[in-house]
Order: sequence, then C-alpha cells, then structure tokens
Amino acid sequence: MGLTRRWVPHVVSLLLSLCFWLFVSAGALEIFDQDTPEFTCSKGLTDCHVDQAPFSDDFPDPYSKVDVTQLQLESVLCCSNKQNCSLCLQVTITLQADEMGIVTDVSEESGDDGEKEDFVKVHFSVPGTLDCWKILYFKQSNTTVGKSTYKLLLREKVQFGSPVMVSVDSKSQNMTLPSLKNVCDEEPNGTIKECGPRLCVKDQGRNVKLQLVKADVRQGDAITWQMVWDKIPAEQREWPKEKDEVVIPSDFVAPCLCFQAWWKGSLRTQICPFKNNEGALENMQHSVSATLVESQLRNGGIGLIWNVSAPCILEAEVWLCKKGQVGGQCEEVMGSRQRLQAKWDERSNRYLQTGEFDVPSHPLLCVQMKINGTKSLLEPQCPFATSRLRWSVVLIIGLLLVCLAILGAYLIQGILQGYVWKWLKDEDVKGAVGGVHVVLLYPPDDNPCLPELLCHLGSSLQSLGFSVSLDLWSHAELSMLGPVPWLHSQLDQLQRQGGKVVLVLTQASWTKAEEWGAQRSERKRHVKEEEAGRDYPGSSRCADVFSASLSCVLADYLQGRAGERFMLVQFESLPPEPPGSFRPLPELFRGLHVYSLPSQSLGFLTELAGARQVATASARRKRAGGLRMASRALAQRLSAFTTGSNVLRLVGVHQSCVAVGGEDSGETVPLQPSLITPPSSPDTDLQGSEMEWA
Repeated sequence: MGLTRRWVPHVVSLLLSLCFWLFVSAGALEIFDQDTPEFTCSKGLTDCHVDQAPFSDDFPDPYSKVDVTQLQLESVLCCSNKQNCSLCLQVTITLQADEMGIVTDVSEESGDDGEKEDFVKVHFSVPGTLDCWKILYFKQSNTTVGKSTYKLLLREKVQFGSPVMVSVDSKSQNMTLPSLKNVCDEEPNGTIKECGPRLCVKDQGRNVKLQLVKADVRQGDAITWQMVWDKIPAEQREWPKEKDEVVIPSDFVAPCLCFQAWWKGSLRTQICPFKNNEGALENMQHSVSATLVESQLRNGGIGLIWNVSAPCILEAEVWLCKKGQVGGQCEEVMGSRQRLQAKWDERSNRYLQTGEFDVPSHPLLCVQMKINGTKSLLEPQCPFATSRLRWSVVLIIGLLLVCLAILGAYLIQGILQGYVWKWLKDEDVKGAVGGVHVVLLYPPDDNPCLPELLCHLGSSLQSLGFSVSLDLWSHAELSMLGPVPWLHSQLDQLQRQGGKVVLVLTQASWTKAEEWGAQRSERKRHVKEEEAGRDYPGSSRCADVFSASLSCVLADYLQGRAGERFMLVQFESLPPEPPGSFRPLPELFRGLHVYSLPSQSLGFLTELAGARQVATASARRKRAGGLRMASRALAQRLSAFTTGSNVLRLVGVHQSCVAVGGEDSGETVPLQPSLITPPSSPDTDLQGSEMEWA
C-alpha cells in the first residue's frame, strides 16, 4: 500500500517493565538439595526411614492404626547446587497424638514393647505407569506429653504435567503436576536444563532491542532464535556470541510479532510483547498492502478483484472511493464497504484475503482500507488512473535514445582499440627497441597461472621486436647444458646485443632470495669453522636457473655494476606480498630496479631498450613515440590477459588462468608504489667476501 512509512514513538512504551518483571518473577517453586533425605520426620519422631515395593502385599500389615489427620501435596524442585533441577512431588502427612500416643487400636501381638516401629503406607498412582507403594517407618519418642501433632515429609521425583493420586490410610488426594512450560515461565533459567533462555524487550526509539537475561545464559551453549508472526516463522538465526542483545528494526514490529529462543534440546521460550499494542498496530500499516485489478468474477461477469496482504491476521474494512482533483479527498462509493473475514489464507509467508466489487473499472476509481484499532486510513490505491503527464513518455524515450547512443559509442571505441595496433608503424616500435635481448627468469612456483602469464609476457615482447629467452621454452638446452652454463650463454648474448635479465618478483622468489642470503651467511660461518679445523656440510648445487642467477646478482654488486644486467618485475595480478604488508625487499635485490606490470610498462620497456646515442631531436622524438606505443600495446595485452589485478586471485577461477576483459587505454596508476631500490649493499658483510658463482 502507498502508506507513508512512519514510526510511532511509543510503539513499545508498555514494555519498559517487561525485563524487570522477568527478573523478579522467578522462584515460585521451593528448591531442595538432592542430598536432602527423601523422607524426614518432625521433632518427636525417631528412626525415620522409607522402603518401597510395587505392590501393597510386599509390606506387612500394620499391627496398629496410625491416626492420619491431613494429607497435603505440593510441587517442589530437587536440585544439585541449585542447578540441573527436576520436578518432585512433596507429600506432607500430618499425624495426631494424644496422651496414649499417635497409634490407636493396638493389636494383641504388639504388646507393650516400645521398641516396635510404627509405619504408614503411601500409595502413588500415575496414569500410564505402574502403581508404587512406599512405607514410612518411625518411632515415637517417650518424652511427648499431652496432645501433639507430627509431620512426615516424603519427596518423590515425577514427570512434568502428569496427573497423580496419592493415598494414605483412608485419605487420598489428586493433583495435576505443573507443565514444563509453566515451570520454565516461573523459574530462573539454568536451574532446569529443559527450559529455554529467558528473553525481554526494550524500546530504543526507532529500534527495538531483544535481550537475554544474563543470569539465564549457559556458558558455551549456542542459542538459536527466530521471529514469528501469527505462527509464520522467519529464518532461524544463531544468537551472536558474547552478546546479550539483538537489534530489531522497527519495520518488523507488529501486534502478532513473537520472539522464540532455545538451546539445543531445550524448550522454546516465546514472548509476544506487542500483543494488543496500539502503537505496534499503527506501525504495522506500512507492511499492509491493498491492490485492485480488473478480472472475471465468480458470476462470470467482469469486475474488480481486491487483495489485501498483511504480516498478521487483522480486522479491517475495504471500500471503493472516487478520486477527485489532484490532492483532493477520495470520496467513498456508498454500498461498497466490505469487512475482512476472520479466516485468512497463508501464502508466501504472509496472510492474504481476497474479495470482489461488481463494478467496471474507471480512471477515477480507487480502493481504500482502514484497520480496526487505528486512527488513520491507508493511502488509496488507484490502478486505473490516467497519467496527466503524457509528455513524460517522450522524455523517457529521449533518455533511452541518449543512453543507447552513449553505449554504442563506447562499444565502437572498444572495437577501434582492437585495430589500433594494426595502424601503428611497426618500424617505429621495432626501431625503438632495436632487437635487444631479454632473459625472463622465475623460480619454481605452485601458482598454476604464473607460467602462462610469463609465456604471454615473452610473446608480447617478441611481437614488439625483442629477442626473448625463457627457461620454459628451453627445456632441451637446459637438459643438455644444465642451468649454470645455459645462464652464462644467455649473459654472453646480452653482452653482444644489449638487454637485461628480468627476474620475476613473486612470493616464491622473495622467499628464495631471503633463504639464499641466509644460507650464504651460514656457508661463510662454516668456511671459518673449516679453516679452524672443523668439518661442515657442503652447499647444495643450483637446481634451477633462477637460483643460479642469484650468485650473478651478488657478483655484479661486488664489482660495482649493480643493476647493469639484472632488473626486477612484478605482476599486479600476482602481488609478491599480501595486501597491507610492508616488509622490506630481500637484501640481495636491493640496488635493482623494480617495475610493476602492466601499470609501469613504459619504464619497463625504456630500461630494457637501454640508453642510445641519438643524433637529432627528431630521432629522439621518434624513439620516444615508439616506446610509448610499445608500452601502451604491452599494457593492453597484459590487462586483457589478466582482466585486471584481482581476477587471478578469485577463488575457484582457473580456465587456464586466461580471462577476457576490457583493455586499458594507456598508462595507469600502479597498485602500490614503485619499488626502485637504492644502490645500497645487499648485505653489509658481502663487501669483504669473494664472489661465489653457482
């Protein structure tokens, strides 16, 4: 319904004392410790004990008659340290004694022997179970003078809600024991394991807070709770751990809203704090809707069908009204008023009711509704009203055409970008790089995307005119020569053609460099020990080209040529360190330039191409333009391969680590600052050491 949503300030003003009432209402049943004897006698009686048998014939007949004057039954709790309580029935038997004692009609067999015990038989009868007999033994003290009253107290464990009949002598009494729910409503939670957690509600202005009574929270037990509207339950949720309240938005408040909570295996605690609350009824109006449609009626004619949807079963009236001028009142159509019936249909977790008006549709005809108990009407619904703003259709069509034009231009731009590379002058790009040799190295890595990404980078560099060597493409040579000779052959080619060895900076290479530096320091210490006459284990041989290159990086630094032959590159889609981590670069790599691809493609290609002597300013501009075109093409290819910096890190995305996405139009801002490391020492203790080649 088009009712304006509003919050009634005092929706739950009557609930402010609910939590306090729950605290003070506990303790209705008397509590006894389980260690207390089940049978006790009042003062004046001694040697009290009890015996039990399933049949009355199992006990001897009394040799004397006990004068039982009163029988009283009472429900109590039998607990262990006021916890793990169970329901018990306390039977109080009152005996009357005179100058002759509490027994009468003494048989001849009893004689005057004061050592004989007196006893009474107690009969328990519970429907659906076997009868039980108990005999209570006792002796009367000789110090009693005159008339006296004695009491016998017997406690027996019973089931919640069961009827029971107790008979003693000629007296009997029936009692229906309290149900578990009634006991849980009166007793503090935690004393009875089967009881659920206790809830209370507090008004917090625009929200309502559902709270747990702290004394009721059982340590370590998970609590489940849910909201229920007129027996329609919402989704079950787990109560937040270490919190004693949950905030309920005011939109959910309705007169029929109840809250349930329970522990696993316990009774469900339920409170319905908004029942018969006028403020909650007013607040619910935004959740009630009434609709009107033209349809076939039950008599076969064409008329109007009304539908009312609400979260609660409510009493209301609906009627037709005629809408006047804009902003005017909707005048009721006399004779159209209908009352909602008591029976509602439950569909889609809401209550629905339908009726009909035997009238044709009209542009000014609306349906209006009023909920009993509220002061305001719901906003009328006018589904057949003709819009007076016909020009808005033209405006909408114009906006759609503009949006289509913008979308078409964007698509055309994307298509044109795919042909940009064909329009580039290949001689300008290849003249800028000039056949420079590039060696791509990376350590063995568990990431399945890295080899494909390296192959794509190598192919892209080849298409730009570079000469590229990659250990993935040279398995036959590596098998025949080994990693160290193969690496030196590539370094010789670099010396002839120019270029760089590009070390890929990943989490694995980062860790490899740190371990390599630590192992080298350890080997130095062992060398000193060997010189002192001690044995040490020999160093392991390089198993891959990347490990062999680390010795060359160190040798370049020691010769004062750090960064001449080696450089670092990292991929923004495979960052070498987790987000937010700022650990320092391994000492072995300090002094090498680090470039982030694809955002720093221009600097990367500029260093690969190297510095050249250019005679004229025109040639310098031409070379700079070629490098810019080459960097733009490289960035677009890498971006299209990885589809941004986040795709390769999504869970479950494999597809050969290739995803097609939009291309970047040019240089972009890097994901993290460029790591251009200063030409400082990889390790302060490396300067005085000799070069070590793999």
